[in-house]
Amino acid sequence: MNALNHHPDKKYRSHTAEELLQDDFFIHSATHPTEASETFWRRQLENGDMDAESYRFARQFIASVQVRSETVREDEKEAMWKNIEARNRASRKKSRRRRRLLYLSTAAAAALLVTCSLLFLRYGAAGEEAAFTRIEDVKPPDMQVENIHLVLSGDKSVSLEGEEAEIAYREHGIEINRKTTELKKEPTGSAVAYNQLIVPRGKRSTLTLADGTQMWINASTRVVYPAAFSKNEREIYVDGEVFLDVAERDGCPFTVKTKTFSAEVLGTSFNVTAYENDDEKSLVLVSGSVKIHAGDESDILLAPSEMYTSANGSAQVQTVQTEYYTSWKSGVYQYDSAPLEMILKRLSRYYGLEIVCEPQVTALKCSGKLDLKDDLGEVLKGISLTAPVRYRYDYDTHIIIHK
Repeated sequence: MNALNHHPDKKYRSHTAEELLQDDFFIHSATHPTEASETFWRRQLENGDMDAESYRFARQFIASVQVRSETVREDEKEAMWKNIEARNRASRKKSRRRRRLLYLSTAAAAALLVTCSLLFLRYGAAGEEAAFTRIEDVKPPDMQVENIHLVLSGDKSVSLEGEEAEIAYREHGIEINRKTTELKKEPTGSAVAYNQLIVPRGKRSTLTLADGTQMWINASTRVVYPAAFSKNEREIYVDGEVFLDVAERDGCPFTVKTKTFSAEVLGTSFNVTAYENDDEKSLVLVSGSVKIHAGDESDILLAPSEMYTSANGSAQVQTVQTEYYTSWKSGVYQYDSAPLEMILKRLSRYYGLEIVCEPQVTALKCSGKLDLKDDLGEVLKGISLTAPVRYRYDYDTHIIIHK
């Protein structure tokens, strides 16, 4: 009997998706499934003899390829491999086997050239989302939100009224404001399902992920995270400001990605401020350690009480008092010699009301503490007591700060 028509007498426990995609029997099973081969793979999964996520990713990868007569361009090969490596970062082995992946059907269909469609440009030409989108490329929903929105994979969307929300992933399901909802968590091992939490201006939220990591999410922030973490890595994307208390898990680093840098940790607490529309982005480490990756720059290892700042192509690290950057999660805003323009920008996001600062007062430096539980009028009164400024409302939609 041909070796491709019966299952090999071996286990696949340690196989990564890359290794599965170079296994003749696996390729043949995926391209020409039979009842026997499907039973074999199902038992491998049920008995825990292989990694479920690697299996699903490899099967879906094969399903996404198409047979074409033209040759794959070099830039397509590189794009494909960047995405394969993103999924296999924790366990991939750098070797010369890369180019062999282009011939997935060597044993299964030697007469055909199986080439890979560009996963981001060609898959879903009819409007479907790419199956293996990198987390930083997940797009926000095409809608304007006034309430906090929890967007689940499968186009489920939940609008949460009120200024604050508490969301937690538990074993029995998803809790919202400490009440179990009818929403169900996606099964563990779902390789390409992403959820999003969108917190608009004037709102705040907390989010407890399935691994126990706790997040405090500030206004005007979007967080993207997998429906289920893999066994080897945890990865989220942040556009905005969050404070994280990361649950430690041996051998499974936690990575926070932003538009300009990423931070890798094992178990620590830190504050990330990375609004995509702001030039300056920062990370303040409270405890533990964080490794910063930023483009082609050398990795930067932060110690507690250090702040990494990136602005206009340059980066720096300095020692700071962490409470000035983390107190917002407790409803207090502390600042020391901070430009008034920056203070008012934070207040505008926090309270959800546009604040316009006249040019002659933007550079004024202020120090103090504001109670964010007070209404905005009281907060601005506090500022006017420490700086030579006044404020006025403009048609109930803007506040103008002037000397």
